[in-house]
Amino acid sequence: MRIADDFGLGRRHDEVILSLLAAGKLDGTSVMVHGRIEPGAIARLRALRDNGAQVGLHLNLTQPFPESGPVSPLGKLIRPGGRLPDGIAASLHRQVEEFVALFGNLPDYYDGHQHCHCFPAIAPLIPRLPYGPNTWVRVPLPATWAGRWLNLCAGGAKVLAIMTFAARARTVFARAGLRVNSDFSGFLRLDDPAAVRRRLPRLLSAAGPQCLVMLHPGDATDPIQCLGHAPESRAAEAEILLESALN
Repeated sequence: MRIADDFGLGRRHDEVILSLLAAGKLDGTSVMVHGRIEPGAIARLRALRDNGAQVGLHLNLTQPFPESGPVSPLGKLIRPGGRLPDGIAASLHRQVEEFVALFGNLPDYYDGHQHCHCFPAIAPLIPRLPYGPNTWVRVPLPATWAGRWLNLCAGGAKVLAIMTFAARARTVFARAGLRVNSDFSGFLRLDDPAAVRRRLPRLLSAAGPQCLVMLHPGDATDPIQCLGHAPESRAAEAEILLESALN
């Protein structure tokens, strides 16, 4: 299953994802509801979902949008045993309500921007969200040690922390009876286009039939998606990701 992250992050970014979904190059996407998405894009995504695409909720606690209200520093959310900032649980539920208002149904799945849904203090909040009979949760943990090593090499040292959090979160989700993906791949150094060009084809070719592959196709000219990154770096990155996704 090929899933694109960050729908809603930028209008040109959304257009790329919609085009890939319509062409059958992606199997789904997760939506950030704070991005003032164009009604036409919502209508197209709803139609694609009716034709089988998976549409999930990309829970966001760290990416600022004019409509999102306060966001939290990553360090405060990720600290094991630390007290969460006020309003985190309310923000998660509010995002579900906004998703339902946009699409008329619960998300097909839940995941999190920067994998925030797997952070130790946040993972116990995820089972409290509303679920339909087929709703599942994305867990960013490769099933095999070979897959974990491949993704660690592709994504860098931070991947070790994410996979550790994901392993703990999977236990929390399983105890709550939640469905999760059985395999995962897609960690990359997105600020290093040369590494993406080298590593992404290996991740795609190594993915088995039960593997969920996280992708980040987009448009290098999108002012929101590219915020804080050098334009030439993002241009190369977007070109690589699109080429890989299309092929």
